[in-house]
Amino acid sequence: MLLLSGSPSALAEKPTDRIVPAPVPATEKPRFVLVMLENKYAASALDQKNLPFLWRLAHEGAYLSDYHAIGHPSQPNYVALISGSREGVRNDSTVRLYRAHLGQRLDSWRSYAEGYPGGTCDPRARIGLYVRKHEPFMSFADIQDDKKLCRKHITGFDDFLADARAHSLPQFSLVIPDLDSDAHSGPLAVSDAWLARHFSALLDDPAFRRDVVLIVTFDEDGEPWPYRRHGDNRVYAALWGDRVVPGEIHERHDHYDLLRTIESALGVAPMAAGDGKAKPIAGALR
Repeated sequence: MLLLSGSPSALAEKPTDRIVPAPVPATEKPRFVLVMLENKYAASALDQKNLPFLWRLAHEGAYLSDYHAIGHPSQPNYVALISGSREGVRNDSTVRLYRAHLGQRLDSWRSYAEGYPGGTCDPRARIGLYVRKHEPFMSFADIQDDKKLCRKHITGFDDFLADARAHSLPQFSLVIPDLDSDAHSGPLAVSDAWLARHFSALLDDPAFRRDVVLIVTFDEDGEPWPYRRHGDNRVYAALWGDRVVPGEIHERHDHYDLLRTIESALGVAPMAAGDGKAKPIAGALR
């Protein structure tokens, strides 16, 4: 782990700019909040002038400068992030999967999808600007078949704001912005403004900073062949909170490593080959 420097791949800073995290008792497990954005290459998200919130997370938290998605298109990445495998998913579809997922291993979890009608267990592929392909838990048979379980754990984004402000977030929260808010079909500045609007007050809340590890990343770089300029599926990924060690992490990591980091911190064993072979992100968490 190195402090952010003035190198081309790093973020410039003044020594006095960085927030000094408060000590966190080692016996307390963090609460993870994973926010998924869409289809942008890593460098496009590091724009201090036009994307100040994403810059702030990378600048004050741990920024993974060599972080990669694991495939194309969107849905395989989402499934991999909660199950340790792409589960044979190779495109965007309303699949039915039978293997283990992270929700089965945790005492508490919720998925908060903007535009999704909470309490309905609605299986439709699209509802307004919500799309099921970005809600990976809805792809698993146990969630599809158990309406009570589904209604308990899959809900709308308004419930996230209520839970966060009440300091009652579960061990793992997956936050899925809608197609306008996640940069899927529009400029990343809209996503940055969405994040700032909903998360700025939380970042200033001492209890949220103390208890939560906020992670923001992207599903994929969004450049399909033959137009892909980079070819390595590198995406932005930043971790933020008092439990996070600030600085730039240069080692190569991917979605499986991020899942393994969450599993390790919460005492969860690997579920499949992807996270089984993965390594936690060393030096990212206290």
